[in-house]
Amino acid sequence: MKNIVVLSNFDISRRPRPYRLVLALKRHYKVFAIAQECSKIEGVDSFAFSALKSAKERSKEENEELIRSCKNKEFEKLIYTKNRLVIKDFLSLINQKNELDLIVVEDIVLLPFAIDFKRIFKRVKIMIDLREFYPLEYEEDLLWLESFGKFFTHLCSEYLPLVDFAITVSEGIAQAYKRNFGIVAKVFHSLPPFFPIKPSSINQNAIEIIYHGFVSPDRRSENLLEIAQNLDKRFCLNLMISSNQTSYLEKLKYQAEGMSNIRFLPLVKMEEIVLFCRQFDIGILSLAPNSFNNAFALPNKFFEYIQSRLCLISTPLPEVECFIRRYNIGKTAQDFDSKSVAKVLNALDEKEILTYKAASNKIARQFSLQTNAPKILKIVADLI
Repeated sequence: MKNIVVLSNFDISRRPRPYRLVLALKRHYKVFAIAQECSKIEGVDSFAFSALKSAKERSKEENEELIRSCKNKEFEKLIYTKNRLVIKDFLSLINQKNELDLIVVEDIVLLPFAIDFKRIFKRVKIMIDLREFYPLEYEEDLLWLESFGKFFTHLCSEYLPLVDFAITVSEGIAQAYKRNFGIVAKVFHSLPPFFPIKPSSINQNAIEIIYHGFVSPDRRSENLLEIAQNLDKRFCLNLMISSNQTSYLEKLKYQAEGMSNIRFLPLVKMEEIVLFCRQFDIGILSLAPNSFNNAFALPNKFFEYIQSRLCLISTPLPEVECFIRRYNIGKTAQDFDSKSVAKVLNALDEKEILTYKAASNKIARQFSLQTNAPKILKIVADLI
């Protein structure tokens, strides 16, 4: 049996895309996970390394030192951090007992470790999952662009040409890598498992909208409240959200006080999201194109909404809009203004919603892990 390492700078079990990739691979290969604070995954040998301090946990002096290192192009300081050095030992240990065939890199900051290993063991192949266009990750922050932006540009220009295969999340991001770095990346969607369910009927008390996932200032998530303010009384907006900025999340909840058509829900486990969301009628996406990565996003929640058999309403992100129109699973707003999104919602009647839910039901199997897994398995088989 061939041996594969999935190398990640976060806990794989808490991130849908790499977790689903592991699920697909472990049925056919011996899979090892090396990840920051790595949780156990059934059938996978896991190796954990400790987390770095977050930007908030670092002192002012520590943050300034990192920025200085970026500006001085002392990039190795940011790659070979003390907590990550154990990755080399883990790779060697695994390879001694199980000769490695493939390293899947889930975060570009760890790609140098895979490249270093390949320089010694030339037979190993490397595949990278480019989950976003890294040089523009926080492009609205000029300081970030001139510091960490340069660091990620260095990683892309120096290390990406050395990988054997690259996958990414959308066509727009694939084109950016080709245009800027000459890298050809294949679009591979992040699809949830198939659930043999039917669309739920519409709640007679209110038409239930769900938004689940991450919220943050750079996503301008406050527009969810603005949408709710402009909705007809027959709608209720349910928010099942998390954030790495506690103050921002609390601010959203404070601003929503007194808004009777907003309900905050406790989080559910990742594997429970689809069945939990089936009870709702409409899944909403509210991203604005305020950054390159947001503009060309095709989020996990988009495909989870389809699997939950929901009607989809979104801002007119190009790849989302194209998908919605092609499969007739909902509508997109005329522009990115919150009032435009609310206008589309207010114009819906129950018959339309049920029609769109039925359309999601029709394509649910097509856009599921069960049909997606053979695609990644073929890519891997061709590589190794």
